[in-house]
Amino acid sequence: MSYPSLSSLPALRNLRASIPGEADRRNAATGECESRSAFLSTVVAGRDERRLALVVVLLSALGFAAALPFVRVPLAKVPAFIPSFESALLINDLITAVLLFGQFTQTRSRALLALACGYLFDALMIIPHALTFPGVFSPTGLLGAGEQTTAWLYVFWHGGFPMFVLTYAWFGESGSTKDVLRGPARTATAYAIGGVIVVAGALTLLVTAGHDLLPVVMRGGDYSLIVTKGVSPVVWALSFLALLTLWRRPQPTVLDLWLMVVMCAWLFDIALSAVIGSTRYDLGFYAGRSYGLVAASFVLMMLIIETGGLHSRLAAATAQLEVTPESSKDGYASKPRSCIAPTGNSPQSSRPRRSRSTWLIMRAG
Repeated sequence: MSYPSLSSLPALRNLRASIPGEADRRNAATGECESRSAFLSTVVAGRDERRLALVVVLLSALGFAAALPFVRVPLAKVPAFIPSFESALLINDLITAVLLFGQFTQTRSRALLALACGYLFDALMIIPHALTFPGVFSPTGLLGAGEQTTAWLYVFWHGGFPMFVLTYAWFGESGSTKDVLRGPARTATAYAIGGVIVVAGALTLLVTAGHDLLPVVMRGGDYSLIVTKGVSPVVWALSFLALLTLWRRPQPTVLDLWLMVVMCAWLFDIALSAVIGSTRYDLGFYAGRSYGLVAASFVLMMLIIETGGLHSRLAAATAQLEVTPESSKDGYASKPRSCIAPTGNSPQSSRPRRSRSTWLIMRAG
């Protein structure tokens, strides 16, 4: 019996590019990157996506403007807010990092690798920040924290992520050829994860064991010195530079678009928490961190939606496998494969039956 060709099944052609490891196999065989799958990082943002992103930014800006006059209004001290907020933030960032690392193994994009490292760095910096925050797990914080520890962890945390976004934008602008990694994707992922862990660990060691080496930016619960010494404005400027770099791209992808939304919320977060706000547990303290949680959710939501689309393509491919196309060379009518029973003289009766998924992979190769 002649099997239907892959070209006769459109859903299978789309699915083949999404099989994990398929991009690695093609690149190893051809030495070049063929057309990559339709990921958030490769699809150019359309009019509908731009409108939705603009609406989200405008709503965020309205919330920021409404909170601005009341930023320094003191509110009730809720120590449980920090572990609750940062636990949700940690989960969001870790899931986002895992999904981005997974896409990197398929697209082999250095830009995606840099962005995945950024979300992993974000998640790793949250852990010591929560552990060392005064009044959460101990009156002065764990890990031998000093008075300046959490303030500097916040600076490294919020200043580090925009640098990863800038790296992502730089690789994206360098062209598709330079953006594609030539070496093994799994090895690059392992080295990247190890490097991020080392950097996060070194910064944590600096702000705990090397606490006295850092400039004083906080006295008690007042961190106005972080503004007057120019530390938080520099962090804010880095975030704005990352946003500007993404905005200047001539044809932004869907991922570029939602990263711009993330950086807008990131700017509102820093402004409320560390530029305009000046003390812990005021309105800016709570509102800024709420913006941070919202910012962490945008890319994750888009990746989850994309994963749902992949499952839809998989379901369509499975449905096409259940029906033999009319264009089959052996002349079978379009009917379920299960209705065609092999006879005793059929070649199928004398050889082991292969699963349809095995046949799909063999034909795709």
